[in-house]
Amino acid sequence: MKKIFAAVLALMAGMSLSVFALEKSIADNEKVEKVEAITTVANTKGTKIYVVGDSTFSAFSDPYYYPRYGIGTKLGDYLNGKKVEVINLAMSGRSSKSFLTEANYKTLVNNIKKGDYLIIGFGHNDEKTEEGRYTNPNGSKEDAGSFKNSLYVNYIKLALDKKATPVLCTPIVRRAPGKAYEGSYVHITKDTAEFPGGDYPKAIRELGKETGVLVVDNTEYTKALYESKGDDGTVKYHAWLGHKPGSVDNTHLNTYGASVLAYNVIQEMSKNIKNFSKLLAKDIKEPGEELLVPNPKYIVPVYAEFTPADKSGNFVTTEPWFGTVFGDMGGLEKIANPDLYEINEEGGKVVMHSGTKDGKTAAGKIASGSDGLAFYFQQLPADKDFVLSAVATVKNATKNNQVSFGLMVRDDVYIDKYDNQVKSDYVAAGCLKLAKGEGAWTSTFARADGNLVENTVAKQEFPASGVKIPLSIKKAGDSYTVQFGKDSASFTAKLTEVDAKWVYAGLYTVRSAFIEYSDVKLEVK
Repeated sequence: MKKIFAAVLALMAGMSLSVFALEKSIADNEKVEKVEAITTVANTKGTKIYVVGDSTFSAFSDPYYYPRYGIGTKLGDYLNGKKVEVINLAMSGRSSKSFLTEANYKTLVNNIKKGDYLIIGFGHNDEKTEEGRYTNPNGSKEDAGSFKNSLYVNYIKLALDKKATPVLCTPIVRRAPGKAYEGSYVHITKDTAEFPGGDYPKAIRELGKETGVLVVDNTEYTKALYESKGDDGTVKYHAWLGHKPGSVDNTHLNTYGASVLAYNVIQEMSKNIKNFSKLLAKDIKEPGEELLVPNPKYIVPVYAEFTPADKSGNFVTTEPWFGTVFGDMGGLEKIANPDLYEINEEGGKVVMHSGTKDGKTAAGKIASGSDGLAFYFQQLPADKDFVLSAVATVKNATKNNQVSFGLMVRDDVYIDKYDNQVKSDYVAAGCLKLAKGEGAWTSTFARADGNLVENTVAKQEFPASGVKIPLSIKKAGDSYTVQFGKDSASFTAKLTEVDAKWVYAGLYTVRSAFIEYSDVKLEVK
């Protein structure tokens, strides 16, 4: 099948399949999932291994083609169940700071005892630039607010005081197809206006040396492994939300990947902790690819073509314009909440917001794993050329990497549908990665074969309140010329993978963006 974006041919070398519209995807640890708390631990004999951490260690229940599995779910495969029990308290989306508010942390405090072990696997979410989860990678274990302090005071010291054995794990890398394993892929972040950046794995390594606690370096292990395997090899370790490689989740592991990492953790503990090897199962062996079996309950999704009769009951618009909210926007109940989503035609202008107008409550996202957006659009024949243009006046746009607004032409559309698995292809005259700050944010972008393709130019004023930004998308066959303010880019895109007859062109807002669009024009040739 033909590649749909020329810009990413090199990135996608070796992959001949592209992603179907509704194939499954989850955002890279951005989503704080609601999970059932573990409030009690059976008072059984023997050693217990407690696991705390984020989604790279937690349990899941997925309908995906290759479902997500955390490392903590596979540790027991290499242990003697008669001598040791794994209590996996890890929770998706949590940092070492936010985990403290969970019932699972209280369960840890109330139950860990002498002779037990505590495996600590945080990092992915401590680097999130938001007050509830961020911890500073700089500073000592005595400095309040630092990553080291959070790990030491709340986890290491807790275990040591209970005469249990703590084990630190650095975070696994984020899969980086076509790119080098450096920077954010290995959890080395940059400064933002409010949150200092730094090297999170290094902080863990240093803390281990300072406290005499074993560090299992998952960062270096996965970096070396992934560099040796290449893009085609590493796709085998990660969850696939759909049945094609383009649906791969670059953060979360599948059952095979989690088994490989769990085996490494157990091996490192066995080599470095006296008597731990006595807890191992007999004749354990390194996991193989035979573990990678598709989910027998996975259902290949079928797309239903949009018709005007399907129009939204939540947003009143003038045909041929339609309004909708769809994708990973936080829940079906949020769509009809006018405080969270607005699409209004007012005096020749279109006012839209996702999340509350003040930006304090977010709704939706554009992330590597899934999209959730408000969309004001027209349905156009896929073989027609056109020019879509508008001027965006920023009322409010929060400095968050998943916030976005602008113009979009996409392959498919859904009417007022909550689906955290939408990851379809499009081009966008829009901004993204605003948390990177002046000169570093993305000014035009696209999704190709399910993967984000970003164009970071930003030769213009940061999109703060009051800024006016001219926008346009020009379609000529499968070529799209995209303008966001002073920045422009070109993409080659055949947006007929999902809906062969139509494309959908319009205005959008995502997460915490309050925008007034004026001079909206759509000229079909």
